[in-house]
Amino acid sequence: MNYKKLNIGWNADPNAPNVELAVVGKNLKIKFNLNPFIFERISEGAKGELIFNLCFKYSFNSCNDEGYFNGQYRYKEDQLPWGEFYEIQNDWKNDFHPDFKVLNNDLVTKELKYFIFFFKDNTLECVAADFEFNNL
Repeated sequence: MNYKKLNIGWNADPNAPNVELAVVGKNLKIKFNLNPFIFERISEGAKGELIFNLCFKYSFNSCNDEGYFNGQYRYKEDQLPWGEFYEIQNDWKNDFHPDFKVLNNDLVTKELKYFIFFFKDNTLECVAADFEFNNL
């Protein structure tokens, strides 16, 4: 599987990311605690925000780190390493988590990108035009 790691210099807290999702218009916003343990410029309690612009659909499913490493997810560690935020080159029209919500059924899906973010207790999959990351 081809993928590109997108979280350079930051990541979610590996113990308590405290993820919050919100739909704002045609966008999906995700707020979470950042990892202060391995990134010196991130202080404890710092939060990050991802905004998925023109989100077509998303899944915030219950696959956690234990399930992933026990083979309970459709991707394996040698295909897509756990614990990061990626854009993946995969056929999301035929290979997407079955528990999903459609936000914008009227979007032209040809140019959309497939994102995945592994949090400690959940996995986010999202199909959107693009994303923004903000330190809060």
